[in-house]
Amino acid sequence: MKSILKNKGTRILIGSMLILAAVGIAIAWMYYGNINKSVDPRVKQARVMYGRYNTYAADNDYEKVLSLLDSIAEIYASVPHYSNSYEMGVIQNNRASVFLTLALADTTRNEIRQNYFALAEMHLLKGIDYYKNWLIEFDNKTKEEIAGIVEQDFSADEVLTNIENLNLVIKKRVSEMLAAQMETPRRLSVSYTNLGIIRRHDDQLEEAYMYYEKALDLWAENHAAKNNMNILFGKPPEKQSFFRKLFPPDRK
Repeated sequence: MKSILKNKGTRILIGSMLILAAVGIAIAWMYYGNINKSVDPRVKQARVMYGRYNTYAADNDYEKVLSLLDSIAEIYASVPHYSNSYEMGVIQNNRASVFLTLALADTTRNEIRQNYFALAEMHLLKGIDYYKNWLIEFDNKTKEEIAGIVEQDFSADEVLTNIENLNLVIKKRVSEMLAAQMETPRRLSVSYTNLGIIRRHDDQLEEAYMYYEKALDLWAENHAAKNNMNILFGKPPEKQSFFRKLFPPDRK
């Protein structure tokens, strides 16, 4: 396996990273968009900030993207209910995507490239911890159990006690957490795929294979993981049909 050319398919991988980043942004916008009266006012500004993510990412302004993510993280970390939630994992994974994209695009300055890979790995591992810990606590909870936890948390916060639409805020949060039960394994799958990319470029091919396997165990339809597995064995990437992109299989 050591004979596999490390740079084979790099352009494809960069394209895959951009697609993954776009998917991450779309997911973030679905969850953090629709700013209305049902959104938790404690994190409303963070969700508004995500509206600028698209613009900065499209302009390849990674410095602004990272600064934006830092500001968003500060808001979530300041509210106990969110400080260890899956949202923090999303932020870490988005940070990692920036550094991994930079590393894959920079093929001439090896020392800087390796630094980007190291930063990407650091944020991926932090994100994985957030995802796993959240799933341990909430993955098997019923809607009623989650509603009880959210109601207790939100009702105890003085910031929320005087708002007229507390019930709507609680209902919105419960729906987000139920969606996260389905989406977080897929997010973990993306994180493991990215770790596999880092290991492949470090010539740690056995570890790369292990991470791609983990990614596919979590989400069998992870197209990026499949293609990276193919590249690992010198096979051409699979083409994903337009119909399949529009109507992906059930993520659960």
